[in-house]
Amino acid sequence: MRRLFLVLALLLCVTPARAQQPDVGNDLPAAVAEEQITVSSDYRGSYVTVFGVNPDRRGRGDIVVVVRGPNESASVMRKRQVFGLWVNGEAVRFSEAPSFFAVLSNRPLRQIASPESIWRYQLDPAASAQLASAVPDSDPSAYRAALVRLRREQGLYQEYSGRAATPEQRGGLTMYQGGLFRAVVRLPANAPIAQYHADTYLFRDGRLISAQRVPISIARVGIERRIHDLATNWSLLYGVLTVLLALAAGWVAASLFRRT
Repeated sequence: MRRLFLVLALLLCVTPARAQQPDVGNDLPAAVAEEQITVSSDYRGSYVTVFGVNPDRRGRGDIVVVVRGPNESASVMRKRQVFGLWVNGEAVRFSEAPSFFAVLSNRPLRQIASPESIWRYQLDPAASAQLASAVPDSDPSAYRAALVRLRREQGLYQEYSGRAATPEQRGGLTMYQGGLFRAVVRLPANAPIAQYHADTYLFRDGRLISAQRVPISIARVGIERRIHDLATNWSLLYGVLTVLLALAAGWVAASLFRRT
């Protein structure tokens, strides 16, 4: 709690200039506890903590926090029955879909904003998914829902309404007196290592009043980063070294077994 109020004290003094929604104000002070998360060989996931202050002195309005990962392509296939057997049908491709998406709000999102506003400001991961191919049965919403369901099962799409049910869950949005709030999001180990951002929104009577964006960087460190940089920037050398390492391991294993 001491760290929370130190961060919020800084927020009350200085509001950083971040990217925001073009048609609303950016007077919603917000920040993250760690703007850079490091990934090492024993990385098992992490938590993102977003702090903020409702600029309304009377604490009016609702708070929504969205943590987004970079967009990536995706495919969804619907099973169909052929001669009594269930097989995968034609793939429906998405050119863009959030690789990670977590939305937190102080009460259910549909009680805060209209479906049009949710879609406009992309407060639902399905709203960010851009189709890149035709839909066989002309029902794109079913494929969007399937994409969201699959990624929720992987822990990549999350939704929290209000405070966490138990302290062990840690995820959720907590409101404090004076308009202070804290949002905690669990980043699983299978979440992509890339640039993220946290968007905070202030709604009042269903209308967006203010928004703010804070960048979050997830980066490899140590030997993990060196191997990744080698594989990405020097792929041929990485392939040669991998083959040589495999040959060396095989030779060592053969020598050990021959001696025994």
